Amino acid sequence: MLLIDDLLLLPISGFKFIFRTLLKAAEEQYTDDAPIKERLLELQVELESGEISEEEYVQAEAAIIRELREIENRKRELAGVPREEAAGGLVFRGGQQSSGASVTFHQDTERKNKY
Repeated sequence: MLLIDDLLLLPISGFKFIFRTLLKAAEEQYTDDAPIKERLLELQVELESGEISEEEYVQAEAAIIRELREIENRKRELAGVPREEAAGGLVFRGGQQSSGASVTFHQDTERKNKY
């Protein structure tokens, strides 16, 4: 009887495997920050070569940093960790039971430098 059950459920098991594989690939792509980091490097090269101005760089950099922060929040959500919505500044987390501390600096505001 078990062999018949296995044969009947084989197509369903195959579809489950395919869907799990597709879900894993989609999650990896959804949380991949490598292309965005590459854009940031390209942006820095454009600034150094004079293709873009400092103001254009600051605006584009702020957009890229927001995207990176959103990807980090997606990773946190997939891991089951609460979303980090810091308004800016320094965030410190430490506890009596932890053996260490975590310090993160967030800067949401666009920097305005006058040279």
